[in-house]
Amino acid sequence: MTVGTAASMDGYTAFGAAITKEGYKQTMTCPAPRAVLADLNIMRMAPPRMTSSGYADLLGKVTAGADWLIADALEVEKVNALVWSLVQGPLRQATGSPAELHAGDEQALDSLVEGLIMSGLAMQAAASSRPASGAEHQFSHLWEMEGLGYHDEPPLSHGFKVGLGSIAIAALYEQLLKRDLSSLDIEGLTSAWPSWDEVEQAVRAAHKTPGLDEAAVVESRTKYIGPDRLAQRLALLRERWPELRERLKEQLMTADELREMLGAAGCPTHPSDIGLSLDDFKDTYQRARMIRRRYTVLDLATEAGILDECIDEMFAVGGFWARDPAAKV
Repeated sequence: MTVGTAASMDGYTAFGAAITKEGYKQTMTCPAPRAVLADLNIMRMAPPRMTSSGYADLLGKVTAGADWLIADALEVEKVNALVWSLVQGPLRQATGSPAELHAGDEQALDSLVEGLIMSGLAMQAAASSRPASGAEHQFSHLWEMEGLGYHDEPPLSHGFKVGLGSIAIAALYEQLLKRDLSSLDIEGLTSAWPSWDEVEQAVRAAHKTPGLDEAAVVESRTKYIGPDRLAQRLALLRERWPELRERLKEQLMTADELREMLGAAGCPTHPSDIGLSLDDFKDTYQRARMIRRRYTVLDLATEAGILDECIDEMFAVGGFWARDPAAKV
């Protein structure tokens, strides 16, 4: 049995435990709880930042869902319709009242708690965090393993990092969706595809944290594909892009929408809010992709040869991160 005392994350009903071992954060298998008790009156008395953190963790399922749609379309990891519905079914209602939630509205908290519980049950049903975790969690996990905010008082929460990661990934999706990937130059992309030795060198150069460095090599090696398999995947992407793009548009919110919702819920919305410079934040787009074998939009953009240019566009004059309304640099 687990007892939930704050609506701070979706792990109360999950099958595993996210634990850092020897410098590397990983989901370790453990029995799922048979019962969960969560007294909403107690949860309402939790520090407001904990509720805000839970909201950010749940809102990250928007981009996580989009990543799963990509993996499904490219035949990397099939979407389980039942598991999908457990998370995505209640998601819009559970995250639809951020200002009210932050003001202490009981119904908004009830909806949030239900969404968090269902997200955990989805992970339990899938025996995987895939239904609830995508590239936005890779941002968070990288920062956690490198100790970002660890010594803050209170420490920087998982949910707050996920929320900022969600804005980052939504902004990347906006760049991706502008492009016509149905006309990819497959021959050119495969001929320029790096060897595993080249990829390993890049991973080792990007990660120096003990424990994380070797784990990143293992994770990157697991999902690395050679030119022949890349050609097959890109052919699928080229063929299925028109339909996939429409599905992604239906699933996603804009980065501005996510930023507004997170701000209304009392969450950080800019790298400087969590102690990151824009340069370090920009580097996260490349480095986060290397720490997990899970296929996400970061991998699709890399394989399509557009990740670097998408990142540059987001940080260039007029790009999403350059035009932040809070003018934080």
